[in-house]
Amino acid sequence: MKRSTMFVALHPICQSLICIPTARADCADEVAAIRAVALAYMQAWYSGDVERMKASLHPKLAKRSLMGVFGKPGLRYTSASDMIRYTQDVYGVSLRQQGQAIDVIVLDHYRSVASAKVISPHYHEYLHLAKIDGRWVIVNALYEKRLPTDKGGSR
Repeated sequence: MKRSTMFVALHPICQSLICIPTARADCADEVAAIRAVALAYMQAWYSGDVERMKASLHPKLAKRSLMGVFGKPGLRYTSASDMIRYTQDVYGVSLRQQGQAIDVIVLDHYRSVASAKVISPHYHEYLHLAKIDGRWVIVNALYEKRLPTDKGGSR
């Protein structure tokens, strides 16, 4: 009994860690597409590219940060239209640094949903993406501003 229970409990985990040989290219293609959307999103922010930002986001994006309005503790909500407007107003362009690194790590994906982490000089973000009508878009984001003293990736 214990052995079969353990197999049932571990079986979904093992499936998520292994790509079947015939599907390996598909898995790599999906991971590359997820990564490309997350990177395009951040590059659009730093370059003021409104069209690229629009293409990265689902219209019902729910983006939140741990800093509330006017610096008070709490969650601050930002919508897709807010992000597009902020990109158009070049908020991110003013933060851009020569040679800055943007790291994207696809944490997990399953069929049409995915989770990724994006680390830039200014932000540490966790993204949820969905594949809708054949293309990946960001539907949720949670971020925290990085401190100037932060080094490297995860902190």
